[in-house]
Amino acid sequence: MRGLERMLIALVHTRPSPPWTIRQLILAFESLGVSTRYVRPEQISLMIERGGGIKVFLGSPSTQFEFDAIILRDLGFATTIETFLRRVDLFEIINMSGTPVINPARALVTARDKLLSLAILAKHGIPVPQTASVEDPNVAMRIAQEWKDVVIKPLIGSMGFGSTRARDPDVVYVISRTLTELGQPTYIQRYVEKPNRDIRAFVVGDRLVAAYYRVSSQGWKTNIAQGARAQPMTRIDPELEELAVRATKVLGLHYSGVDIAESPDGYIVLEVNASPNWRGLSIATGINPATHIARYVYELVKK
Repeated sequence: MRGLERMLIALVHTRPSPPWTIRQLILAFESLGVSTRYVRPEQISLMIERGGGIKVFLGSPSTQFEFDAIILRDLGFATTIETFLRRVDLFEIINMSGTPVINPARALVTARDKLLSLAILAKHGIPVPQTASVEDPNVAMRIAQEWKDVVIKPLIGSMGFGSTRARDPDVVYVISRTLTELGQPTYIQRYVEKPNRDIRAFVVGDRLVAAYYRVSSQGWKTNIAQGARAQPMTRIDPELEELAVRATKVLGLHYSGVDIAESPDGYIVLEVNASPNWRGLSIATGINPATHIARYVYELVKK
């Protein structure tokens, strides 16, 4: 590890220039006197040396890239499988070598995979929606007949784009058949009855640092990107905080945005976002999670 008086944190994203969340993190680290460097995944190379040593470098192999931690915001999911696996391996090896990667690459991928992440949460006793994954349109139709009201989602996606609610089994059949023809599976959930809102809870480490309602003005989608408005929560009960923190820990994440529904049977975790945006949360609550993430990483490196 480098001397703490020269602490350097790498901020990783695939965009050519730092997006808003990265800029917020840069400012948060600057307030702590910590240096940062914005890096894209393709710029980072890794060499396994004789004797088992690991060298990470940018550009020339003769110049080692030294840093104390990495905040990994994006791996670049829209790429070839070979490039994607190289990036996952790269950050996993760095993490295994003792330099913390936040969030870890495999945990980030697991959270992005809605089916696997919900299965892990359910295995640990965390309430999640009834969910099925099929490749046969006839099976999808029979599930819709049984559940009456369903949501079909992309297996990997964000911001609610591509999600469709359906009560007609024939509509589900047509959608599933179209997905099958495109080489895609059908990811289907039983619709969760809830108010015209859900909760985004932002967890850093062992704490829920902020939460707010995402209120839909029309329709059933509560994503801010789909037109929902942010509304502050006046009270956060201990059950909500415990559930959000548990969901984050179970998936191996250091921080996350946990989407939670208020159902007639209590709280239900809809999904866990391992690379959440927080613009809506900051507007609604006046809390900037970037300051909490920066402090968390700073304390983690000092240990």
